[in-house]
Amino acid sequence: MTSVPLPRPTIRSDAYGHARMPRRIDMPEPARVDRVAYGRFRNVYLYITEACQLRCEHCYMGERLDRALKMELPQIVETLRTWRKLGGSKVTILGGEPTLHPYFCEAIWAAAKLGYEDVITTTNAQVPAARKFRKMEPADFAYVQVSMDGGSATTHDAVRGAGTFDIAIDTTEELAGRGYDTRIICTVNKANEGDALRLLDIADDLGVSLVKFHVFSTIGTGHGNSDIAMNPLEWVEFCDKLSDAAPEYKSRVWFQPTYARRDQVERYAGEGYQGCIGRTLDRISIFPDGRCYVCSYLFDTTMNFAQMTDGQVQLNHGANEFELFTSVLSESSCGGCKAGACGGGCPAEELVLGTSSCNAYEDIVPVCRLWKSSAKPEDGR
Repeated sequence: MTSVPLPRPTIRSDAYGHARMPRRIDMPEPARVDRVAYGRFRNVYLYITEACQLRCEHCYMGERLDRALKMELPQIVETLRTWRKLGGSKVTILGGEPTLHPYFCEAIWAAAKLGYEDVITTTNAQVPAARKFRKMEPADFAYVQVSMDGGSATTHDAVRGAGTFDIAIDTTEELAGRGYDTRIICTVNKANEGDALRLLDIADDLGVSLVKFHVFSTIGTGHGNSDIAMNPLEWVEFCDKLSDAAPEYKSRVWFQPTYARRDQVERYAGEGYQGCIGRTLDRISIFPDGRCYVCSYLFDTTMNFAQMTDGQVQLNHGANEFELFTSVLSESSCGGCKAGACGGGCPAEELVLGTSSCNAYEDIVPVCRLWKSSAKPEDGR
């Protein structure tokens, strides 16, 4: 009997969104990669401390800032090692203000030693941060993100405190001047939307490589400041203005859509968006108390995905966020989709706000708050 070779299987590439990584201009094509497909627990967000010297009006950390828990260095190293084994390749060291941790530098160096390919941090860029970065080198980081909440001292300081804008500008200029890949991240609200785009001018002046905008969410401290929250239509209009302005600047410009008009869904789907990122388990956020979350929008809840105890990951067998994310695969969170590419809506939004944005706004569909789009056609394409 003559054997007939089996047909080769058809391999369908997984285009379930993309996380945009720093462009490696030092690498030849095709090794130069601007889009990286999601991988399980590839993005690790480690909150080494909850302490912060500022009390920003939008901070999603909320009451954690006052309890100010911090990880001891052995716990930091063990946590990094555990999630590296589980697939972590990109780690962001966070707080509170991470540079306030007495072993901030050691945490950064430990991540690189354990094999993380990209080590990142986000900072308020105040005086303690500047001192820590002077002890380090640009090669210690893939990039450093500076939080700036407005394009002027008037708007930024109203959120973060008097004098913080000028200090953040000085630190950002110093970092960029020393060769750090320095980026700006801005939380947009009704109070600063009028001058937030001035950050694009500032970025070009200082040599900042990228500016990222995301919408103010009423979680954490934001619960008490809902009056400055932008509604979905206002945020979509801001993103339209951003996309119009961005091509005029040297810096790359990203934003998190969060919401989209129905006529924009095709665009985002073309960029790789297919609904809730949480279902891919691409990311994990770990706090000093051991709670592990996939979605930052759920940080106020007890629906964390897992708990870390003595370096071990224990899945939450009660109501957890992963069950919430996957529930929309069989039934959309809003009860009926207006646009299939929303992937069932945002179940976290339904839980936090009590309703879906697409129920309140006829032409709006929710987009995952963790997914990023480019405001400039050449960015990450």
